[in-house]
Formats: sequence, C-alpha cells, structure tokens
Amino acid sequence: MDFIRTNRLPIHNLQIVRNGYLVLDAYFYPYNGKTFHDTASVTKSVTSTLIGIALDQKFIRSLQEPVVALFPQRSIANLDSRKRSMTLQNLLTMQSGLACEGPPTEQTLSDMRQTAVWIQFVLDRPMSSDPGQQFVYCSSNLHLLSAVTTKLQTLTTFESS
Repeated sequence: MDFIRTNRLPIHNLQIVRNGYLVLDAYFYPYNGKTFHDTASVTKSVTSTLIGIALDQKFIRSLQEPVVALFPQRSIANLDSRKRSMTLQNLLTMQSGLACEGPPTEQTLSDMRQTAVWIQFVLDRPMSSDPGQQFVYCSSNLHLLSAVTTKLQTLTTFESS
C-alpha cells in the first residue's frame, strides 16, 4: 500500500482474494467503491477465459467454429462468404474482418450502445476484410463472444452447419 501511494501508481482499487476470502479491498482517492468504472478490457479477459473454459469442457468443439452458425435463429444482414467463414478465434484475436472503428473514438461501440439488440448490431455489420487478415481493436467482437457464452448456459454443445 505504501509503495502504491509513494509512487503515485494510477490504481483506483485493489482487491485480493485468498482461498475464496476477500482479504483486502482498498480504494485510492478519489475512488471510494461507489464510483462506476468502465471495465472495458477486464471484461474482454473474463469473456476470453470463459471461451477457453467452454473449449476445455467441450461445450465448444473448436475455436474454428463459424460464428454465424452459432446463431441459426437470427436473420443476418450483409451475409457473405467472408462473414460465414468468421470464427471464434477471429473474434478472440480481434481479426474478425467486421467493419469496426476502434480507438481512439470506438465509434462502432458507441453506435452499438445506441441500438436495442447489440448482438444483432454486431452480426449485421458489413465485412471490411477477410477474417484473420487484419487486427482491428473492436469491442463489438467481444460482445458477440459474450453472447456465445450466454448461449452456453442452456446448450451443451454447438453444432456447426
């Protein structure tokens, strides 16, 4: 704690859990535990971990699963061979090929937040490149992976078409 304060590290909150018990929950001015934070990349890490667990537990056969095949009940705009070939791995590595404006503005994320059905917004995005060809930081990719993990609550395996 002294090191954090002395070196003015930009830490808002530090939590330590040991053996399932919260042993430290410290906040650093001006944060107090009631301040809302955009957890952004933390959520990306958790979602990616859940996909890894689903793969390990065989809820997902492979990271090469085509994404659109996991949403057979949805009508998807701009559906072409590139979008059909987009895989879970492409989403995880931010190489989906979906048209997405990343930092500094992340306009695509802002646009998604203005829609009623975020999953549909992402699925309907046009493709700007072949999946796996170009890295573009796109938070919408991880939102789509979040939808996959949500589906896993009721399904035991995905069947590819």
